[in-house]
Amino acid sequence: MRRKLPTITSQLNKWLLLITIGMFLLTSAFSLAIQQKIVQTEAERLLRIAIDDEIGYITGRAEEDFMVITEMMADDINEDTDVDLYAFLSWYGVSEVNILNENGIVTSSTDAGIVGRDLKSDPLYADFFARLKENGKSVIPLYSIADDTVPEYNGVRLNNGDYVQVGYSTEIIDTDITKIIDSFTSNRHVHENGLLFIIDENNNIVSRPYEGDSASIGKALEGRETHGATGFMRRVSFNGDTYYRMYDTISRYRIVAVISQNEIMENIRINIIMIVILGVILFVTLFISVSMLVKQKVTRPVNEIAGTLASITNGDLEEKVSVRTSSEFDTISDGINMTVDALKAHIAQEYARIDEELRYAREIQYSALPVLTKALKNNQYFSLFSSMNTAKEVGGDFYDFYMTDEYTLVFMIADVSGKGIPAAMFMMKGKATLHDNIAHFDSLGDSVSRANEQICEGNEAGMFITAWVGTLDIRTGELSFVNAGHNPPVLIRDGKAEFLKMKTDLILGTMDDAEYQTQSLKLRKGDILYLYTDGVTEATDTNSGFYGEKRLIAALNGISPNEEDICGTVCRKVSDSVAQFAGGAPQADDITMLCLSIKGSG
Repeated sequence: MRRKLPTITSQLNKWLLLITIGMFLLTSAFSLAIQQKIVQTEAERLLRIAIDDEIGYITGRAEEDFMVITEMMADDINEDTDVDLYAFLSWYGVSEVNILNENGIVTSSTDAGIVGRDLKSDPLYADFFARLKENGKSVIPLYSIADDTVPEYNGVRLNNGDYVQVGYSTEIIDTDITKIIDSFTSNRHVHENGLLFIIDENNNIVSRPYEGDSASIGKALEGRETHGATGFMRRVSFNGDTYYRMYDTISRYRIVAVISQNEIMENIRINIIMIVILGVILFVTLFISVSMLVKQKVTRPVNEIAGTLASITNGDLEEKVSVRTSSEFDTISDGINMTVDALKAHIAQEYARIDEELRYAREIQYSALPVLTKALKNNQYFSLFSSMNTAKEVGGDFYDFYMTDEYTLVFMIADVSGKGIPAAMFMMKGKATLHDNIAHFDSLGDSVSRANEQICEGNEAGMFITAWVGTLDIRTGELSFVNAGHNPPVLIRDGKAEFLKMKTDLILGTMDDAEYQTQSLKLRKGDILYLYTDGVTEATDTNSGFYGEKRLIAALNGISPNEEDICGTVCRKVSDSVAQFAGGAPQADDITMLCLSIKGSG
């Protein structure tokens, strides 16, 4: 049994579904990867902001402290322009004091080595002096100078137009930052639940915790050694949770910021959910749209073409393919239509050739049938009439009549099984075989038996012949006959028609050892013998009813033997009766008739 193949629609939908799912998974994975990168970027941003804010707060406080000291020294100098600058070093705990004129030249200093230095032109201090001159105050931000040995500076304008510049060494800065951290700095939250705290060089937490921060700090400091360069984020795990951590240094302290990955994820989880939902909607819509598009633009035209081809295959060669939805289907439609037109032309040629051959075959078959010679037409003892109307171009019925000598008439009628060419060929063989054997035996039964034996030889197709064969002594009216399974003839005597009572032997061509008996009948003047094939009694009307034997007898009753051309009249009357009964229904079988009328002795 042929395996049922899947439809184009099912195959396209299958692959489309697989591709859609694959694309959805790929885009989802890509989206998740991007979201993970966003999580890390967001964590890094939050940690960096928190650390920068804390450093900014501490350095800002330190710069404010140093500016207060600088302003106090400026007040002292304004009150006493001859004040000893060196005294300021111990009074205020600074590392350097300089006096600058309005042009940025150091006029006096606790460091004699820089007296006369032009800060206005010095790349390191040019911006500092410009801001100092413009605003009356200026600060070099803490840790902006890469060299730790160079002090950080604050400056203030004096009443006489000069400037005081105060330097603070790293040690002083560290001391002040320590004081700030010890006094003011407390732990801070990063975002909502993250944590920022300060540890010293011994990894001791020096910032003041919020209430309840102990556990959070413990988690954040799990493996709290700060590795790697400052300002870089590192991911750490604790009890199955993931944290992002970053630190930076200020003085001898490390400012550490920690935030949970879950907290960052919480902020973008809604985005992820929306992306997934939108992705599902997008790909489902895409799948449905493409599936419907394929069905509309591919499957439906293919089904239309398949339906038309099915009609053509079933024999409707007038059907046309008219799918014009695209250039490809337009080409296919034209190609199929051209092929069908070519096929129709070829079939027409073949039909014409076959019709011509059948016409020749019909002519050959009819030429094999006997015709009434002048001697037979004018015979004083009998008259004959025969006709054959085949259901197809050629048929399997036949009749024969001829004189074996001056006073013996042989006549017969037969019906070969099947129709058409095979029946016609078998008919020719049967007719010739019977003709050849009848003249060689004294007994008609022996002649038919020998003919049957020859007909059986080589009959691989299993065809057979029903036949009625008779010989008539035209002087005495003695009729000898053999019935090989044929329809009984009708005897019309004194205007009354009835079937001839006789014994029926086996049909010809089935058993080569079958024996056939000779039967006899005395015919007298005025008798009419009507022979026919089953195409007469089995003719059908439009309701598939049979003509039958009763109608045949009814059609033949009351016929007078004195009519001119009585045999022709008999055959035509039966033909008219059958045609009237059929009512236009097609002829299903060959109709063959032979009629014999006895005129009497001379």
